[in-house]
Amino acid sequence: MFPAKYTHRTCLNASPEEVYKWHENPLALRKLTPEKDSVEIIKPAALQEGSVAHLRIPLLGCCLYVDWLAKLENVKPNKEFSDLQLSGPFRVWKHRHVFASVRHNKCEMRDEIEFIVPGGRIVHSVIYPFVLNRMKRVFKHRHKVLIDEFGEVQPEFLIEDTQKN
Repeated sequence: MFPAKYTHRTCLNASPEEVYKWHENPLALRKLTPEKDSVEIIKPAALQEGSVAHLRIPLLGCCLYVDWLAKLENVKPNKEFSDLQLSGPFRVWKHRHVFASVRHNKCEMRDEIEFIVPGGRIVHSVIYPFVLNRMKRVFKHRHKVLIDEFGEVQPEFLIEDTQKN
């Protein structure tokens, strides 16, 4: 089974260096995690190659919890890093965080996720819509936190003016 893909992007009124530095703060993950999700951050990962984060997350919104261990890899300061699930609720999970420089020293923050839910095709077809809806909600929250912190730049601001007066 091929991984499903989800991408969420926002243009922020800050440089990639500023946004990356904000993510280096050990409290960043707590700020980015929606409170109502009841995620317990047992151990945040330092933003360095090989560091491991340990989270405890509820399954199906009830009192059943699963430990999620994710290892940081491909750490390129001020540019990107990825977290790869070592164990947790997914069969496969890779989350790439990209801090791309765009016009006027602004940052396009992009979250690119590849995942496979546990079980076979039938299970996937049943739970995929729920997983995708939750993912959309979580990343909408995360990007709102970043917009509140740095401000948002509308995409048309980033387009070069090619008309001559």
